[in-house]
Amino acid sequence: MMFEPLKETVALLKTYGDKMPEEIHLLLQKLPESWDNNKKLCLRVAESAAPLQAAEAAIIRNKCQ
Repeated sequence: MMFEPLKETVALLKTYGDKMPEEIHLLLQKLPESWDNNKKLCLRVAESAAPLQAAEAAIIRNKCQ
């Protein structure tokens, strides 16, 4: 749904006779899956960084006391 405006823009350009390379169409098809994979990767990185952030916060809290 998020990439629908891009697809509509490509379709509009096509109506005006501007043809996009086939690789653009392939990328538009793969884009939602790539976006979902990136979101999952961000969540995994955030989960793995959370203990490190908590430890650093504890160190800073102890220094402030």
